[in-house]
Amino acid sequence: MSHEPSNADGHSGLAKSLGLVRLSLYGIGTIIGAGIYSVIGPAAGAAGEGIWLSFLVAAIISGFSGLSYAEIASALPGAGAEHNFLRKTFPAFPALAFTVGLFIAVHGAATLATVALTFGNYAQAFLPVAPVIVALALMAIATAVNIAGIGKASFISAGLTVVQVSCLIGFAMMAIPSGERGLPDLAAWSDNLGGVLQGAAILFFIYSGYEHMASLSEEAERPDRDLWRAFMIALSVTTLVYLAVILGVLSLVSADSLAGSQFPLADAARQLGGPFGTIIVTAALIATANAVLSASLSGSRLLFGMARDGDLPKLLARTLGAYRSPWIGALTFLAVACGFAAVGEIEFVASLSSLGVTLVFAAINTAVIALRYTQPKLDRPFRLPSIGKIPPTAALGVATSLVLAAQYDWAVYATFIGVFLLGAVPYALIRGNQRRTRSSSSSRHEEGNSIGRQTAIRGSDPDPDGNV
Repeated sequence: MSHEPSNADGHSGLAKSLGLVRLSLYGIGTIIGAGIYSVIGPAAGAAGEGIWLSFLVAAIISGFSGLSYAEIASALPGAGAEHNFLRKTFPAFPALAFTVGLFIAVHGAATLATVALTFGNYAQAFLPVAPVIVALALMAIATAVNIAGIGKASFISAGLTVVQVSCLIGFAMMAIPSGERGLPDLAAWSDNLGGVLQGAAILFFIYSGYEHMASLSEEAERPDRDLWRAFMIALSVTTLVYLAVILGVLSLVSADSLAGSQFPLADAARQLGGPFGTIIVTAALIATANAVLSASLSGSRLLFGMARDGDLPKLLARTLGAYRSPWIGALTFLAVACGFAAVGEIEFVASLSSLGVTLVFAAINTAVIALRYTQPKLDRPFRLPSIGKIPPTAALGVATSLVLAAQYDWAVYATFIGVFLLGAVPYALIRGNQRRTRSSSSSRHEEGNSIGRQTAIRGSDPDPDGNV
């Protein structure tokens, strides 16, 4: 493949090749990823038998943000997703857009590492290779598919999504009527509300995916018509599937058993006997592979958008081939994710990912509210109901996201801040260089004007001999 620039800088836009079906399947696949297989255990340890409510709380809170994404992504489509939205919402504060863009980049890299590690753990049933090695190999393969182009990548993702969702629905349909424990006690959460909230904070990671969908908005054939519909379809389908699965799991095993299991969903499926355990392990491998591909796609496009807007080195905005894949962004994103994967602790990396997405969701909901005041006449193909100019769901999205953001261990905050500061270095250098360039250009311009004025004055004054 050859590099195909579209302008003097050698940067290009992205090819428009995604319709409603592929956008919806991509959204479902990127939301129903590794989380349902990896973090049920830690969430059950926090919430106990009330984990089903943690799922519901996380779904409702993420739903607020999903609605906001539907409005803002269809109104302001662009590869940079959140970074693009905030640059256009708060043009006087470019550092805000960069900060949120970097938050989502850290979250995305952590997500990529988390799901790859989960794949590595489940692969132990078939491959006697260290999970970290398997994770690194999977991320490299997904990056190669990403670079090959969005057409191939979205087709593969759609196929994997259909298979994994079918497996989960089949499991739930068998487990709920067959489980000896029956449906969970609906009042089991009442004496552990703090645990339910902590469980929701852990599980919030599994509802992330709207930001990945938004990153493909520039490649949608009809963003005004299809984007908001794809968000609504993905939100509805994933919420129903997740709730059905957790009810099926709790009908088979206790929350204590889940908390002590490295493969909670597969262990629950084995209670049904027959091939169900193997089917769920296979579904987990498919889902995690799909989620790794989705994270690679969205992360590379976020870096592409930020670089194209001048907030990251321009090199990251280079594209390749007919589908104009952001290949350097994909390789850079892979390198960061490999660093996270080396940590090896799924719960810690998943918490890091969840913290990032809660902060980003708070920012996006804030942007939806702010746009009602700063750009009231903006064409909004999908518009949230409002009280005055404020959509209640967006206001609730801000508040609830911040509540969840306060549920993590200090080490998660420290790591997140450290990675953020590391990423802020190139931004500070780029902005400093831009200011110096503008200052130098302004000085040269002013100097030229001064010389011109002096020449004009000398030319119009009479000389000592009285000649003009």
